[in-house]
Amino acid sequence: MAINLRNKAGKTIKLSTRHWTVMLTLAETFGWSPAGTIAPLGWNGSGEWGGAYDTNDGQAVSDEDAKALARHLHGAVVSPQLPVALTDVINYVEKAAEARGITILDAMKMEPNEFSNIFSPLLMFLYDGSFYIE
Repeated sequence: MAINLRNKAGKTIKLSTRHWTVMLTLAETFGWSPAGTIAPLGWNGSGEWGGAYDTNDGQAVSDEDAKALARHLHGAVVSPQLPVALTDVINYVEKAAEARGITILDAMKMEPNEFSNIFSPLLMFLYDGSFYIE
């Protein structure tokens, strides 16, 4: 499954759900406190919108929250602790998936070096501000 991030100017970034989850968790590890997303237009789900970042329902991320996410990911990227933190986050995400009954084959396991090409484009996108998760 993929997550598409789209800002109001029409710029998009496509990430796998696993990579997006790792990025969110890594940002939290480096101090990001998610504000919660804004319900998608026409939200008709049961109950109130929960503020999730890990679905692709068209929810919005505020300008302030997007930039805070960028700042904390940037902090992670420049930290000498990044290799250890990224390995720990990947292990955490994969164990959480397995706890939900999702089998992750060895060939599908993530490696920290997979993220080197993602950071710069994602950071530039996030620093632009608010976006939708589709």
